[in-house]
Amino acid sequence: MAVLTIQDLAERYRGRLGIEDAGGIGRRNRPVRTNRLQMVDPLFRGRSHRSGSIPFLQPEGLIQLSRLPDSLRNALFQSLVRSGASCLFLASAFSIPPYLAGLSRRFHLPVMASSLAGVHLESRFTGLVREHRQGIKRVHGCLVVVSGTGILITGESGTGKTTAALHLAEEKGGSWVADDAVDLSRHGASIRGRAPGSIRGLVAVPGLGIVAASGLIPRSHIRKEAPVDGVVRLIRPAEEPDAGWAGIEIQGEKCRVLGVERPFRILPLADGEPMHSRIAGWAASINSGGMGS
Repeated sequence: MAVLTIQDLAERYRGRLGIEDAGGIGRRNRPVRTNRLQMVDPLFRGRSHRSGSIPFLQPEGLIQLSRLPDSLRNALFQSLVRSGASCLFLASAFSIPPYLAGLSRRFHLPVMASSLAGVHLESRFTGLVREHRQGIKRVHGCLVVVSGTGILITGESGTGKTTAALHLAEEKGGSWVADDAVDLSRHGASIRGRAPGSIRGLVAVPGLGIVAASGLIPRSHIRKEAPVDGVVRLIRPAEEPDAGWAGIEIQGEKCRVLGVERPFRILPLADGEPMHSRIAGWAASINSGGMGS
């Protein structure tokens, strides 16, 4: 089993973890031995850092840290190093402040700025570690059931995955399973998907933030897990289709999910018919035996 390292987080999984900036990556082969993230309170309000976990700062924590004197900043980093932290994440951040880069170098503690909100950063990080330990793959996407057919909707951020999934779940025979991240596992020739525990039942809605799915669609249309019978990839008009990602290998109009073949379709964003209608039509062709052709 390959060991997950700090270099893997900063480079190989940069896009998946939303890493926008990384500093102090001196010992690149430093292993990551935990799947736990813990939010850090720079003011030490009765909350010590848990030994072995990886600390992360929320935006408000970063602001608090910037206002502390050097002595307290040093004390915080010393406590993180003593606890065995292998790095420090900044959630909802696009760069590392100069003073924090200096602390990173001084204490040999890598710092990585992620554009992801804390809950999603935690979900994706936990998934990475679990992949290495258990063979479960976590992919960026949404999972819905359309007329009895489980469809995994993938694509870059901003391609409308969440909106399409919610529309599909509201329709007759539709169900919603997961938003933003889906844990995939293989059971013989069957592939099952479910939401990671930390974001189960939650949806990241543009303009609203993270909300409960039950406040958007009927509870009867929400499922804990579902089969993955087909995969769609939403792409922007100028985007080049890729060859695969995180446990999914693309082979023309088929793909292999954890080694199991499934129908696959690329759907470019375009004016005209709504994306959820296009996905529903494709799912119907799978359900009727057309295998998504």
